[in-house]
Amino acid sequence: MKNIEIKNILIPYDFSETSKPALKEAVRFSKKFDAVLHILHVVEDRNYIIPLAYEVEGIKMPDFELEEKLRSRLEKTASEHTDVKIKTSVVSGIMTTEVESYVSENDIDLIVMGTHGASGYKELFIGSNAQRVVTLSEIPVLTLKDKGSDGYKNILVPIDNSLHSRQKVNMALVLADKFQSKIHIIGLPDSKDELEMKKFNIKLHSVENLIKEHHLNHSVKIVNGDSLAKAAQKYASENNCDLVVINTGHESKITGIFLGAFAQQIVNHSDIPVLSIRHLEDDVVSETAGYGI
Repeated sequence: MKNIEIKNILIPYDFSETSKPALKEAVRFSKKFDAVLHILHVVEDRNYIIPLAYEVEGIKMPDFELEEKLRSRLEKTASEHTDVKIKTSVVSGIMTTEVESYVSENDIDLIVMGTHGASGYKELFIGSNAQRVVTLSEIPVLTLKDKGSDGYKNILVPIDNSLHSRQKVNMALVLADKFQSKIHIIGLPDSKDELEMKKFNIKLHSVENLIKEHHLNHSVKIVNGDSLAKAAQKYASENNCDLVVINTGHESKITGIFLGAFAQQIVNHSDIPVLSIRHLEDDVVSETAGYGI
């Protein structure tokens, strides 16, 4: 837990109404972690008709004039949050490429994104940019639909039969400590085989023991259902969870596959914020290895 630090937070921002809740959440995290908030606007196509974000100008402008207008608007947005240290930037290029470059060049620890919004043409953010960022990002990505939470009092951590990362569990511990939250561990087994269930219970017990070591409020429950994603969402709704922490597949950057079925359904359909963490090659915990951190 002590190895996870959040010093720089990035929000790709497009000025749309649906991106404002994400900005509010990014500001909340920046305050809580005393982190620098980076607000990035990416102009993806110079040939589009001016979208909603720019319609106030009423005309199509030359590149340099447009960028100046955007910088001015971004700085105005930043000025509305004087209690947070903010850096703004306007760049042109492909959204995912520019986000990846910015993350690398500025030591970003967390990305916050809305799952819907304008992105150059009339397309859904989650259909392209947000989903690709979640898929490819090697750092945690917090996505939310319409609104954030009132403080993450109940954090849901689904555990299934797949491999899980220490970072996922550790991040939940860090957030629970910061927000004084209760961690809800739910087991979602996809097999009733006796040996597999034995391994599964070992995994759940190891996670619970780690939480106990840090003296955090928690619960552990096995949940069954035909759809693991729906079972997790149902539990979240019934228990007032306001954040769910999930893994995304480490193979996606190689294969080009977006997200695993569980992660994709959660990111696309969750009504509460989702923190997606991509497990790294050297950060994987098997069913029997435990979470000895």
